[in-house]
Amino acid sequence: MTDEMRKQINIFIVQISQGNTFALEGLSRLVSARMLSIALSVVKNRATAEDVVQDSFLRIVNSAYLFKPQTNGYAWICKITQNVALNALRKENRRRSENIDDYFNLSSDDDVAEQSTTHLALKQAMGTLTDFEKRVIYQKYFMDFTVRDSATSLGKSKSAVQRAIASAEEKIKNYLKGGTNPPNSGL
Repeated sequence: MTDEMRKQINIFIVQISQGNTFALEGLSRLVSARMLSIALSVVKNRATAEDVVQDSFLRIVNSAYLFKPQTNGYAWICKITQNVALNALRKENRRRSENIDDYFNLSSDDDVAEQSTTHLALKQAMGTLTDFEKRVIYQKYFMDFTVRDSATSLGKSKSAVQRAIASAEEKIKNYLKGGTNPPNSGL
C-alpha cells in the first residue's frame, strides 16, 4: 500500500466522520479486499468473513468521529476488522459445543498405516494435555491468537493462559523426547 493510498484512507475516514456517504464507497474500494483477507484469516469461513467486513464498515461509520487524522487509518481499519472477526468467532464458539480432540484428528483412526509417525506422536502427545491446554495450544498455533485473545475468548486471566501454554508445550516436548508426563491436571 502506497503512502498516497494511506493518506487517501485517512481523508475518507475524516469525511465519513463528517457524514459524507460517498467517502464510504471510496474507502471500500481501497480496503475491502484487505479487510476480507483479515476476516478470512480469523474466521476461516467466507460467508462469515463477508459478514465481518460489513459489520466492520458499520463500526467504522459509527466510530469515525473517534479517529485521529494524524494516525494510521489503514492500521485502524485493520484492527477494527480483526476485532469484529474475533468477536464473530467467539460468538460462534459460544453457540456450539465442540470436542477439541476433533481438531487434532487429521486423518482417520481406521487408516493408521497411512499416518506418519510424527503425526501419531503429536496426536499422542496432545492426549496428555488437559482440555484447557488443548484449547490454548489450538488457539495459539492454529488460529494465531495472542495470549490476550485467548484469555478473553476463554474467560481466563492472561497469566492462566500463559501458564497453560507453557505447561502444554513442556508436556508435548517431554513426550516427543520420550519422557514421561504427569497425569492430566485441570486448570
